[in-house]
Amino acid sequence: MKQSLVVLIFLLLSSKAAVCQPQNSDTLSYIHPYWSPDGQHIAFATAIEDNFDIFSINLRRKEIRQVSSHPANDYYPAWSPNGNYIAYFSEREREQYYDMRHASKKSEQFPISSARDGDLPSWSPDSQNLLYHSSEDGDMEIYLRNYRAKDIRKLTSNEATDVYPFFSPSGKDILFLTDRDGNFEIYTMEPDGRNQTRLTYSPHSYEVDPVWSPDGEKIAFSSDRNDNFDLYVMDKDGSNQRQLTTDPHFDLGPQWAPDGHTLLFTSNRFGSFDLFTIDIRNKTMKQLTAHSAKDYYASWSPNGQEILFCSDRSGPDEIYIMNKDGTDLRKIKINRYQ
Repeated sequence: MKQSLVVLIFLLLSSKAAVCQPQNSDTLSYIHPYWSPDGQHIAFATAIEDNFDIFSINLRRKEIRQVSSHPANDYYPAWSPNGNYIAYFSEREREQYYDMRHASKKSEQFPISSARDGDLPSWSPDSQNLLYHSSEDGDMEIYLRNYRAKDIRKLTSNEATDVYPFFSPSGKDILFLTDRDGNFEIYTMEPDGRNQTRLTYSPHSYEVDPVWSPDGEKIAFSSDRNDNFDLYVMDKDGSNQRQLTTDPHFDLGPQWAPDGHTLLFTSNRFGSFDLFTIDIRNKTMKQLTAHSAKDYYASWSPNGQEILFCSDRSGPDEIYIMNKDGTDLRKIKINRYQ
């Protein structure tokens, strides 16, 4: 029962929200929004026909551009830090790929065979490398792709499940989850796969949604080590672990604000899944949304002044933006494609 519950939380309700099924033209879903580094564009996935493709919208001019086009589904866009490329996960040719396309013109594609359970790829800070997980060798392992050198390196190799790798802000460390100890724990390693180091020790619980602080000195995460999923923070070496929330419901998907002390997260503590912030210095909490629908897949704008998220409050999943304090909530209107 606990494992089933964790799967539900980990894949559906955390920041790595589940893929929605394609809708008809009257009930389109817009999912997996991702800010461009300059905060002027948003990449997202939607199904205008029978499959999900990747699009981007210019927030100032409201212009829409189609980034990918294929009969298969494309999900989880991730903008490169230099703003030039959008990487995403794709289900093509009876296999699954991580694909990369130029944000404005050229395209580049690299296939990863049998990359089941694909998710959001992670760029290195210099925009030269991509991290992702793949089960192409039978086990879920972590790989690094240098797109200029066309080089793919396998960073983990064991019979466990190694998933959700993310570069530190400096690019010198990689954060990831693994169940090699029997349950999901948080590890770090160097970009070449060396020095894989365990940071958490909770043998009868699950650690999920780890994320680097903007300065790379701390890691926030969610854990059910006290029987319900709460938020925690620790130093980058796993020391000074501190519980931030205490609630019998689920607190998930922490996201650091650029200020380095505010966390955005999703919680169902009042019934439905809404968005909250908490200051890690004094644990001051603020509820940002209050709706019977599900608000999820939230992220900060690059300048920390706005919050982007998905919600099914109008029926299908759509993309919303609000100020960092929850005011001026507005839905992104998507009218035409280029």
